[in-house]
Amino acid sequence: MADKILVEAITRRRKRFQLRGWIVWPLLILALAGGSYGYLQTRTTATAMIRYTTTEVKPADITVTVTAVGTVQPIQQVDVGSLISGTISEVDVAVNDTVTKGQVLARLDTSSLEAELARDLATLSARKADVEDALATQEAAIANLDRTQKIHDKGLNSNEELAAAITAKRRADAGLASAVANVQVAEADVKLSQTNIDKAVIVAPIDGMVLDLKADLGQTVSASTTTVVLFTLAHDLGQMELQIDVDEADIGKVQVGNSAAFSVDAYLGQSFPASVSEMHFAPQTVDGIVTYPTILTIDNSDLRLRPGMTASADVTVEEVTDVISVPNAAFRYTPPVAPAATRRSSGLLGMLFSGGSPGDRNRQNTSKTNAVTKEGFRNLYILKDGEPTRIAVKTGVTDGDTTQVLEGPLTAGDLVITAQSSR
Repeated sequence: MADKILVEAITRRRKRFQLRGWIVWPLLILALAGGSYGYLQTRTTATAMIRYTTTEVKPADITVTVTAVGTVQPIQQVDVGSLISGTISEVDVAVNDTVTKGQVLARLDTSSLEAELARDLATLSARKADVEDALATQEAAIANLDRTQKIHDKGLNSNEELAAAITAKRRADAGLASAVANVQVAEADVKLSQTNIDKAVIVAPIDGMVLDLKADLGQTVSASTTTVVLFTLAHDLGQMELQIDVDEADIGKVQVGNSAAFSVDAYLGQSFPASVSEMHFAPQTVDGIVTYPTILTIDNSDLRLRPGMTASADVTVEEVTDVISVPNAAFRYTPPVAPAATRRSSGLLGMLFSGGSPGDRNRQNTSKTNAVTKEGFRNLYILKDGEPTRIAVKTGVTDGDTTQVLEGPLTAGDLVITAQSSR
């Protein structure tokens, strides 16, 4: 009886194990199938999501420029004023008038100056009369000395009389010298008075145009240690200059003779030609920024440009033509390392393939810097067989958007990758 019960228990246990096997194995197979599908679907989706932005390599021209800001100025600008005090009695020009060298611009009232001149002339006449009187005294002293000397030689007078005659002669000579000196002083006073009268007439020192005028009829001019500026003249506005400040990082690229182009706010969308004519060695430092004044020559024959206009100039420092080049964005692109989610799959199959595929490892290895090497090479990526392929090229000049390629496995028609996106 006991054996029968034992046999029945063993039989029931085997039936339960068989039932569990029929349930577990289908579930396991279903899980494997689902994991495989999920894994393949994940990789297919990850691959399909990548879209590359490319640029075809073509020969191009590259122009390297240096940009700086400055102001338009006349080549020669002169401030004209009065060196003497007085009242303006006449103004003969107006703003924007064209004047020639020596032309009268204004006059000061000279009535007081003319009175001073007349006084000095009278003093000069008096001093000249003093010279005549001194000459007569000298002649009398000379004659007296000759007579006294002859009498003394005969022993008819004393030594004291001879000494007195000599002293009188010397006094006469001194009086004449003093009178002559006084004449010279009087002549200088007359010349000074005449100069002041001449200075009362303000004339143009150069040919040019009147840019500014601060002289009004009846205005009192008080000249002290500095000259009072009444007119500002500019010489030949048909030829002007642009004074720009070149940053210290760019000054080594700029040379005298470089061509340039600039624009001003008054003529938006228009460019004016210029050329570098002068470079200063003295630096200017403003807010810690070091710049060097550089002069550009401008042809302003049409007089469209005016002094003081703010201009933005581009100086051409280097040009290359028909060279292999790539956009600078290509040097900033690197394929990203695949995220962990795309390297892992779900289910048991994912556990088996958790190490990732060779393609994943390749993508990890290509995520490297594109910095310039000591030899001047940089990395970029071209699209080859639908996949990014890293190459190293030696670069040349750049204009900020495009860079010249000097060496490397890059030819016209290649597609360089500049970016990628997900669909």
